[in-house]
Amino acid sequence: MKVLIVDDHFMIRNSMKFMLQDLYSEIEFIEEDNYYNAERHFSNPDIALIILDIDIPGGTGTNMVKQIRAARNDVRILICSASDEEQMAIHYIVAGADGYLEKSVDPQEAARAVATVLNGKRYVSADVQRQLLEVFSGRHGATNPLASVRLSVREKQVMHLLLEGKWVKEIAAMLNVQANTISTFKSRIFSKFGASSLFDLEKKAKEKGLYHK
Repeated sequence: MKVLIVDDHFMIRNSMKFMLQDLYSEIEFIEEDNYYNAERHFSNPDIALIILDIDIPGGTGTNMVKQIRAARNDVRILICSASDEEQMAIHYIVAGADGYLEKSVDPQEAARAVATVLNGKRYVSADVQRQLLEVFSGRHGATNPLASVRLSVREKQVMHLLLEGKWVKEIAAMLNVQANTISTFKSRIFSKFGASSLFDLEKKAKEKGLYHK
């Protein structure tokens, strides 16, 4: 079995590998630390599982899952995130991911997530599962988490600067933070809106009253 691990943190990739090697005797790994390089593997028919960090450099939010599904509809996708926001998880599951795992969980829970996904089932927290049932049954109505977007003050700030045409490095300099920090904010913003491009982000932000030009 081949597993593609897409994460820019070496320690995270290593811990995933050690955990999977304990579970499966015959396993091979492909590792990438950015989304651009990972794309070339999506159509590989030998890959059974893709473990994807949502904050990966070059990532475009939920559009990453859609791109993987376009290349391989049968591959299993487990999203890993440092964020425990239920809204993020719901967007990724609806986009086509098979599981959403918080990086803060213990190794036993991570192993359970992988086994669940590889067995053809969906892995999410109990709260996310409940909300997904409500979304698909139409019971959420006006409170549907897919219909609303909650942004932090910093996320709003970064979004406005992106939509004003600023580059990631420019925004980092303006806010006195690292460029990869801004890339992380960008990825989360795209995920929350389900946007695939800046044009799409602007359109959706305007529709939700979060951006006015």
